[in-house]
This record gives sequence, structure tokens and C-alpha cells, in this order.
Amino acid sequence: MNTRNSLTYIKFLHLMQAVNDLPQFPSLDPVEEKLLSYFALAWHSDRKLTVLETMHALPDFSSSTVRRRLKSLHQKRLIDLEVNQIDHRIKYIIPTELTNAYFTQLGQCLVKAIDA
Repeated sequence: MNTRNSLTYIKFLHLMQAVNDLPQFPSLDPVEEKLLSYFALAWHSDRKLTVLETMHALPDFSSSTVRRRLKSLHQKRLIDLEVNQIDHRIKYIIPTELTNAYFTQLGQCLVKAIDA
């Protein structure tokens, strides 16, 4: 095992926990964290995710669990929903300013962990 890489990862986890404890960011449960990670990858690729697609995208969680967590993330202002102009039944999941700030903080944690 590479000790340096292990220590870097542990430092990152500690820094990440500190970010999660900041008052400007709402607390997240593991399902919400997994969803945000899934969203980050899709958004980085300029991919638009629909609510329906997301409900079936994570096989470890039931669609009802994902739906509840989407509602929770929306209430916590970490996602917003954009209605399709042609078919109003389709809703896209989009990031908010708070989400972008959260991802920026996590990115800074990664840089600090690597530089330490």
C-alpha cells in the first residue's frame, strides 16, 4: 500500500468532513451524496438529466428513495428543476449556485490534500 496516497486520501476525507460541517451547506445523507456525485459527472459532460432518468440510474436505490432524495435536495437548494418547454411532464435536474459553491469547496479540499 502506498502510504503517501493513503494519507492524502485521509486528509481529503477530513477536509471534506470540515466542508460538510460548514453552516452554509446543508447536511447530506449518503444517498444525497451519491446523487450529487452522479450529477457532477453528468453536468461536467454537459449532459441534461431528467428526474425520470435519475430515478432509474442508480440500481442500489429504489426509484421512490431517489425521488424522495431529489425532493430533499431541492428543498436544501442543492438542485433546481427546469421544465421542458415542449413536454411539461419532463423535468431536468440542474445545479444551483449553492451546488457550484459546494463542488468548488470540495475541489479545494482535494488540492489542499494533494499539496500537503
